[in-house]
Amino acid sequence: MGSKRIGLARIEAMIEALKRDLDLTSTTISGSPVLTTGNLTATGQTRLQSGIVVPMWATKTQATSTALSANVWYYVDTASALTMTLPTAANSNKGDVIYVEYVNKINNGVTHKYGTAGEFFGLQSTVFRPKGDTGSAVGLIYTVDMANGSSDDFLNLIGLDNAGPGIGSHLCFAFNGSVWVVQGYLTSSGTAEEANASVFAAT
Repeated sequence: MGSKRIGLARIEAMIEALKRDLDLTSTTISGSPVLTTGNLTATGQTRLQSGIVVPMWATKTQATSTALSANVWYYVDTASALTMTLPTAANSNKGDVIYVEYVNKINNGVTHKYGTAGEFFGLQSTVFRPKGDTGSAVGLIYTVDMANGSSDDFLNLIGLDNAGPGIGSHLCFAFNGSVWVVQGYLTSSGTAEEANASVFAAT
């Protein structure tokens, strides 16, 4: 009696017809990238190697001088001094994300401080700041400051007239399983002719 072979198209159709969850606990997917032509929904804390998968936030929360919570989108609309602490490493999960956007500038001489004493930002942390060059490129040339990974507990956003940080500045904090890492992009304000002095520091 001859055997019947099931064609590849038939096998594919049968697999596609399955409506089941697939438990991939402790599974590593290697090789070619995973591609999807539809929406990809992820539950729990998820992080891509090349970027951050952020929660599908439904609301934004106003940031005040307070402890920031993981997986919250904050907006800052105050120009006066603020101190925002991050969750401790012991109370954070790999893939936690905090996003902060500025809808107001920071006043001259005022500092907005982010961090937690004794918990240093990871070496991957970077803040890009307007350089204040004059001419047609004013406000478009940037300098950079990077955390040293060993003594930089805080990111200090320092307000300066005609330098910012201004409206549109934003910070993205992500916990990598050991430390918090932040990527900051600061806009200028006023004439943008002064150099922004925001910096990572020990205090």
